[in-house]
Amino acid sequence: MAREMIEHAQAEYPKEACGMVLGPGGRLVELHRLENVDPDPVMRYNVDPKELLRLTNYMYDKDWDMAAIYHSHTHSPAFPSATDVQLAGYPQAAYILLSLSDRQRPDLRAFRIIEGNITEMTVERTPNGQV
Repeated sequence: MAREMIEHAQAEYPKEACGMVLGPGGRLVELHRLENVDPDPVMRYNVDPKELLRLTNYMYDKDWDMAAIYHSHTHSPAFPSATDVQLAGYPQAAYILLSLSDRQRPDLRAFRIIEGNITEMTVERTPNGQV
């Protein structure tokens, strides 16, 4: 999935890309690209509420979890910004950040954000680049 996230971020550049990864028991099974509808899509992202509702209903119908929320930072490090921390409302989800400040070498990192506390998670990749 790392490759899919990187491809999504590169395709949306200079806009921030965003999406979710769903799966049972918090496992990363299905990546869903979402459209960034924020009026300032270079500095932040926002998802269309109808699209988010559709995906949430799909997740509940499958009895899956929101395993991860991902988005890109186009000009800053792969570390949660103050806005990211403020808006982090899903403590069960991993927050995956992908920096494109060096587009030739994207940096992908994952975090838990719980009550404003940021904890970096280990990102394990298979030989073919999957997370």
